[in-house]
Amino acid sequence: MVPPTTCTVELQSTALEDSRVFQFPALLDVPGFRHAVTSRPWNMATHCGPDTDKAPARRRKVCDFLELPFENLTAADQIHSPHVIRVRESDIGAGRDGRHSALKFIDGMICDIPNVPLMQFSADCPLLLLIEPRRRLFGMCHASWRGTVAEISVELVRQLRKEFSVDPAALVGGLCPCAGPLEYEVGEDVRRIALARLPEAERFFPKVRGGWRFDLRAANLDQLARSGVDPAAISVASICTLSDERFYSFRCEGEKAGRFALVAGFHGR
Repeated sequence: MVPPTTCTVELQSTALEDSRVFQFPALLDVPGFRHAVTSRPWNMATHCGPDTDKAPARRRKVCDFLELPFENLTAADQIHSPHVIRVRESDIGAGRDGRHSALKFIDGMICDIPNVPLMQFSADCPLLLLIEPRRRLFGMCHASWRGTVAEISVELVRQLRKEFSVDPAALVGGLCPCAGPLEYEVGEDVRRIALARLPEAERFFPKVRGGWRFDLRAANLDQLARSGVDPAAISVASICTLSDERFYSFRCEGEKAGRFALVAGFHGR
């Protein structure tokens, strides 16, 4: 079975001290919007991986690079759920210094408040970023396999429509480095759940060397398309975290893996 065709893009890379940050070229043209995907050796998590004590300072440095206020940095708890919420004034700064204070029980956030950078983490799972450029609002989610089969990308678009009356056709975005479609091996148990929940899910499970692979990229793009988002407006990073050593990979490293991060937000007017 041939996996769905997904056009991918190369990310722009910029040195940041002893590390590098990556950006989607198409999103650099969105007025006032700033974003970056971090990489090794910077572990951005405070709860796992190497040098956790350095994570808050590294978060600050990424915010400084983006010219967004570290004091307003806001993060989700990320429990592999399909839950997405709107960031309100009272939420600003949650999770800035660590997971203990992050927004609980959620894996996605939407925001229309300027100068509030949002942050999410990964070590193989897709991180999805959606932006409405004209209205200066955006959202992001952590689409693990559990979140993907629970259709968190659909929920991200639904919340943008519910809270902000967004036209999905106006959204642009990016799908960050993640496990590649021919490398993310799963068992029949995961495939069975996906087949029970997702339309025509067989498309997302190529068989490679006798084992099933889960094309998380294509599955989430399909959810966006079904939600009214133009898949051509979504830049998909070509990087596979399972084979590119610049990025942390839970599949490759297990419990000792750190986390890279997506940080994004709009400047104030």
